[in-house]
Amino acid sequence: MWLHEIGGAVLAIRRRYGRILPLTAALLALGFILPETATSARASDGDTIVATEQIQASEATVVTPRGNDQSKDTREARGALRTETAQKLGDARDVQPQKRPKTGGMETSYARPPASRQSFEGPNQGTLPDLPPDTHGAVGLRHFVEVTNGTGLGIFRKSDGANVATVSLASFFGYTTTRIFDPRVVYDKQRDRWVVVAEAFPEPNTTVQNVFLAVSTTSDPTGSFFVYRMDVPEGADFFDYPQLGLNEDAVIITGSIFDSADVYLRTRAFGIPKSAIYRGAGFSIPYFNLGSPGTVAPPIVEDGSPNAFLLSASVTAPNALRLFRARGLGTPDATIAPAIDVPVPTFAAPPAARQPGVADRLDALDGRFQNASTQIGNQLLNVHSIATGGGGFPTPRWYQINTTTATVPAGRSGLVFESSDSDDFNPAVVGSSVGGTRDNPIGRMFFTWSATDVLGTDLHQARVKGASRFATDPVNVTGGTTFAEATAPYNPSPLPIERWGDYSAVTIDPVRDRCRSGNGQSAWLVNERHTTPTQWGSRIGRLGLC
Repeated sequence: MWLHEIGGAVLAIRRRYGRILPLTAALLALGFILPETATSARASDGDTIVATEQIQASEATVVTPRGNDQSKDTREARGALRTETAQKLGDARDVQPQKRPKTGGMETSYARPPASRQSFEGPNQGTLPDLPPDTHGAVGLRHFVEVTNGTGLGIFRKSDGANVATVSLASFFGYTTTRIFDPRVVYDKQRDRWVVVAEAFPEPNTTVQNVFLAVSTTSDPTGSFFVYRMDVPEGADFFDYPQLGLNEDAVIITGSIFDSADVYLRTRAFGIPKSAIYRGAGFSIPYFNLGSPGTVAPPIVEDGSPNAFLLSASVTAPNALRLFRARGLGTPDATIAPAIDVPVPTFAAPPAARQPGVADRLDALDGRFQNASTQIGNQLLNVHSIATGGGGFPTPRWYQINTTTATVPAGRSGLVFESSDSDDFNPAVVGSSVGGTRDNPIGRMFFTWSATDVLGTDLHQARVKGASRFATDPVNVTGGTTFAEATAPYNPSPLPIERWGDYSAVTIDPVRDRCRSGNGQSAWLVNERHTTPTQWGSRIGRLGLC
């Protein structure tokens, strides 16, 4: 809800709570005035956050990566650092979680089966441990590109699943001083370009920490890329967990910042102009401090909206999501408004997922949004894992936020799970405008997640799951299609909870030839699987509704 609607909204709040409600209290109820204890951005000027630093990069290096060189840094790529303390996470798990509905009732839950699908193996562990793998990927015109820790960048033909190239991150970005990790990739359907981002560990005895960006020069990921190296201005602090989004004019990156003791400090965001990087030119853009809302997901904006909405979920504020509105990202005049609350049912951090036959569990993270949102019109779609069923089950919950009113309307949120007794986690979702309406421009949804089951009769190890949903379907997505299933539990370390996934991805196929109604009726997913008790792999698959 933004400035042109404040007056009417304040009147509505006053009518609800009584005529004597002060204006300040009404604004507080709407999230425009934040209590001093809120984890909102603190550096602001009026209704915008002030960017006091800049991200700079000179002209790009043009490379066509070859080979598979490994980094000189032998440290494992560490998994996602928590933006909450162990005490806060423990307290959050005491919150009354949402109940998981029973499956089988079409009025409450439904999984629309895909009409067609295909799948094939993605990159696997290789020679280095690199836990977790941080599987992420995107589909383009003729290829699927997956990025992982350790193995690097894998390029696959969509037609037959053939692996046409595999390049380490060190070779791809031309950097071996420290290990590169946390990669993400998106395909810009508007400009037919591939965009890859990753970070490196800080360089020894310096304050240099590099974030890398690569942009393909054509729609072909096997060809040349413009490669940029950006030293983020964090001093001795650590930039972690980069997320990658797009709007019409900018590539959007967010990251969480930690001190040397891995204590969470703040979250950063910046937008890089496509007009510069898609031709290899240098740039200098604002570097925003969003305060400490936890991990922040940028959007993939599917239309020409001047707004880009950034979103966070944190168990510190279990009754609301946090919504930032950015304008002009990728320009020197970019602005980001301080976050407002989007009320949601109380959620708690998910428990780790159980595995049949062993006590070891799989990490379901901490309730954060793991991947970019889909933004179409005034609707924003994302999914995260929460606790359900008396706290015993990790379960993805999706939200479709009305960014005009900063609400999740009735019928625009639901759970995602395989069965009434499965553990479900590591989710991603993407939306499509096919079948959308003026009131609800997101007409299709596609999901991926991981699932295990230790109860009942269908006991199974970790599966790669996928499902789809029409806007008119019941809100809970259940069942789904299995793309891969492990035959033994995953137990690669002495730890009681094994790192898993951290990322996954599902993206709309930009090719129109499969669907008479045009693109938007099929999507491609990638998620972690394990091939042995000690080695991870990944699975790439297609979900089709035509």
